[in-house]
Amino acid sequence: MSAPPFFIVGCPRSGTTLLQILLDAHPRLAIPPESFIIQRFAPLLPFYGDLSQPRRCRRFVSDLLSDERIRDWKLDSLSPDDVIQQAESHSAASLITSLFSLYAERHGKQRWGDKTPHHALCLRNILALFPNAQILHLIRDGRDVAESTCRIPIGPSSILAAARRWKQFVQAVRDFAPSLPSQQFLEVRFEEMVLNPEQVRARILLFLGETEEATPLLECALPQTETRARSAAIAHHASLRTAISASKIGVFQKSFTPRQIEMFEAIAGDLLSELGYKRLFPNPQPPNSREIAAAFLQDHTVRYFRKFRQPHPLTQISKEIRLALQPRVRKWRLLLKGTG
Repeated sequence: MSAPPFFIVGCPRSGTTLLQILLDAHPRLAIPPESFIIQRFAPLLPFYGDLSQPRRCRRFVSDLLSDERIRDWKLDSLSPDDVIQQAESHSAASLITSLFSLYAERHGKQRWGDKTPHHALCLRNILALFPNAQILHLIRDGRDVAESTCRIPIGPSSILAAARRWKQFVQAVRDFAPSLPSQQFLEVRFEEMVLNPEQVRARILLFLGETEEATPLLECALPQTETRARSAAIAHHASLRTAISASKIGVFQKSFTPRQIEMFEAIAGDLLSELGYKRLFPNPQPPNSREIAAAFLQDHTVRYFRKFRQPHPLTQISKEIRLALQPRVRKWRLLLKGTG
């Protein structure tokens, strides 16, 4: 019996890319660039209809391969027939497994996993497709997540929106986790991962049923993997160019004003306490109307101007537009024209 797939989830900026690098260095494990495959395709599956019909099956696989996220995998020579022929059946789960498995094979690996933080909001869909899937949930102090989030051009810019997103993602996983048996769910802390990377990786590999043989020793150094090379070239992943460091623990205290921290804790302080993170404000005052208005302006205007400060901004913005439009175009095409 083949090993089940595993999914790394968590609020964006929680260290999921670092965890991906640590696991992708294993000789059996392959984790491609973020797929968003469950988020982007699960809602559309009813519109594809019966995938046992060759025409519908080919349309589904063609859409997988042409997806903007999957194109980042650099599988240009792969055809729909390659995916269909390798699949055990024409079910959505088998076809997705075939796609990931072909990626793994091209990297000399035997088992695939997925690292898409946003899949934290899709656990029910993941388990519907892959009932035996293993879930790795990475948690980081939400205030440090907010510090990282607010200084990059992706995601929310205000402390209020960052707090709401962190709470939404973490709570979604923790609400779902009790329905999973222990062999299918493991929660890992970012802080522990950067302080004791070898021990944390060993615990995760044990959970996944994998051995540690042939995995490179860390000794606070990141293994040289394709994932690291690709990610480190991105400005907001610059920390991946250096060794594993605990310097990012508690960084919010130097970057945020006391009032910003208080507003975060007013929104997500209960969850911080539940997770064991020490709060600075036992009774935080919630944001007032002026602060709410300022945050709205920051999230809906300033964040978009910041995108133009990226390298090749027009290329990046055009890609974001394509990413947003693709699922909508697919849905309307399937509704209006079927799969013909």
